[in-house]
Amino acid sequence: MNSKLVAGVVSVAAAVSVGVAAAPSAQASSMYGCSYPKVCLKDGSYQSGTVFWGGQDTIYQNLPSSGQNRADSVVNTRNDDSVWLLDTGSSPDRYICIPRNTAVNLGDYTLSGTNTWANDVDTVRIWSDGGTCSGTYHVVTGTVPDGWRG
Repeated sequence: MNSKLVAGVVSVAAAVSVGVAAAPSAQASSMYGCSYPKVCLKDGSYQSGTVFWGGQDTIYQNLPSSGQNRADSVVNTRNDDSVWLLDTGSSPDRYICIPRNTAVNLGDYTLSGTNTWANDVDTVRIWSDGGTCSGTYHVVTGTVPDGWRG
């Protein structure tokens, strides 16, 4: 391989790695009416619904009664944190994890049987974990392990 071709490949690789490294800070902004660095629960779709709850600290919080079993969608503007939404009314408790910089309509995800996650969230946990859900940047659902809360 000639030296000009090698230099060109190295330049392209460097540009790509710089672009990838810069992506998280470029995403540090509001999404769908939810200001960075918040996690917002919304009535209606994430595209056009109304925010009724917004948190930004790494927390484990039961929603106030006015916010329980109300969310139709969630917007996670955080770059390094995932948000775990819980349904503690089911047995066992169930979770849906939303990775960093992601917005979802909860009605698109099955909770159990024929039910969806829409209107079934009563607890929120913002988790400082690099923004992944069990090691992936995809929405994940499951059963809450014993002793996990808090």
